[in-house]
Amino acid sequence: MENQLYFIWSSIAMTIFYMFYQLVLKRETFFLWNRIYLLATLCLAIMLPLLNLSALFGLPQMELMDISLFFIAKEKLVSVAETQIHLFSVLYWTGVSGSAIWLVIKLAVIKNQLHSQEIGRAFSFWRTKVIDPDLSDFDAINAHEEVHVKQLHTLDIIFVELIAVFFWFNPLIYCYRKSLKFVHEYLADEHAVKYAGSTKQYAMTLFLKSFKVGPVLTNTFYNPSLLEARIRMLQCKKSSVKRLWKYIGLVPMAALVVVLCSWKISNFSSMDSDSRVQPAIFPGGVDAFSNFLIQNSKKVSNERGKVGVSFIVEANGEVTHEKVENGLSPIVDREALRIISLSPNWEPAVQNGLRVRSLYHMNINFNPDNQ
Repeated sequence: MENQLYFIWSSIAMTIFYMFYQLVLKRETFFLWNRIYLLATLCLAIMLPLLNLSALFGLPQMELMDISLFFIAKEKLVSVAETQIHLFSVLYWTGVSGSAIWLVIKLAVIKNQLHSQEIGRAFSFWRTKVIDPDLSDFDAINAHEEVHVKQLHTLDIIFVELIAVFFWFNPLIYCYRKSLKFVHEYLADEHAVKYAGSTKQYAMTLFLKSFKVGPVLTNTFYNPSLLEARIRMLQCKKSSVKRLWKYIGLVPMAALVVVLCSWKISNFSSMDSDSRVQPAIFPGGVDAFSNFLIQNSKKVSNERGKVGVSFIVEANGEVTHEKVENGLSPIVDREALRIISLSPNWEPAVQNGLRVRSLYHMNINFNPDNQ
């Protein structure tokens, strides 16, 4: 559950940051700032959901009595392999493996292309430029690719590609990649136009000349999908320095993302140690909860011992954030989390007349014998 929540909040963060870029920053000619913004927000979207600010927000904590699970000796032992994993994990890691293999293939193709002498080629990758010396406007093309090399644009693309391996299911990753490619071309065109005589002449070079398209992941001089936007940006009036204030918008957005990501971690209220808290109640009480766990448990091991678990009862009564605090063994720990996750909604805790989230700790005693 925790992994799914992480990916959900990361995706929400990416959406907020990227929408701001599309609506506010995309048309500005601060290309270097846009590059920094895209890379920085991608990093923030990955890291911010990992922050746990529960120490800053009080959370009522309740202790439950130990609950013992006894299994009838004649009950058939349920064989659960140590390698048992959820369908979500299977699908996710299959996607990660496929994405990683595809990335390796693309890099292998580039390695071969770096040594090709194909006519009409003009692209760069990392520190290497591949430019046909017979191309007209060679100086402008060379200057263009030199910017890609000096500003390490390849690192940006590889960074995004590595993130895409683990976030292969999120279409926003590919939006980030496309936007970064646009920004890279704008930066290179801004410099290369000085070697073409005029902006108009450089635009005509892009529009009329026939070039070979470079391999995927390279910084290729000619890219049909980016051509129109590059020519349009060349003709744009430079943004006023006063408009740099827009980038300050990242600060409140990052704060918003932190608050949103912390929403499932704290209840946003500062708890007074003297406040009266009416604890959350399982329908029917503790005995009913104990019976519920026993009825839904399976005998997965002959091990005997105690598993300490914690969970949060949300303000709406939902049980979330199941976690093993003190484990017995992987197979028994998973069983403890499984039966806790099956719990129906509780009657939530109440503090000062308001429903609040509360944290519970409990021990589950596993005993394979009927004692």
